[in-house]
Amino acid sequence: MPAYEFSVLVKVLPKPELSAVLKRVGILLLDKGVVLQKIQNVGTTDLPYRIRKEGVYYKQGSYFAYGFTGSPKIFADVEDACVRDPDILKYGFVETYQKFPESCTLEEELRPPAFRKSVLKLLEDGKKRKDRARPFYRHIKEYNYFDVYM
Repeated sequence: MPAYEFSVLVKVLPKPELSAVLKRVGILLLDKGVVLQKIQNVGTTDLPYRIRKEGVYYKQGSYFAYGFTGSPKIFADVEDACVRDPDILKYGFVETYQKFPESCTLEEELRPPAFRKSVLKLLEDGKKRKDRARPFYRHIKEYNYFDVYM
């Protein structure tokens, strides 16, 4: 299953009401069959632009991110529920890519460039391309003024 992040922008609320909103969203995701991996509080900040919801303009909001794995088929149902929720200002799904750990090549990187495997490979590729390069076209006969006009 692919990993996704569901970002939610909630209007500024007291802690009991904020926890109720977060619980509603979490239960909504769990009811759709996803596996929640994390809930992250990104913070409360001023919004880049004012957002209107139910006739009221909001200039501040709290950002939260739910990390989960699940099917993308649930997006429409979750978005429909978030549109009807009066406390959620904005929301969105983002696919997250899992990073695999890279092996440490510090010894290789500390070697002089002429002895590194990556540089040697680049030099070999350059030599191969030089052999395949299109030869420069040269005229057999050079024309001068007297050949053309006399």
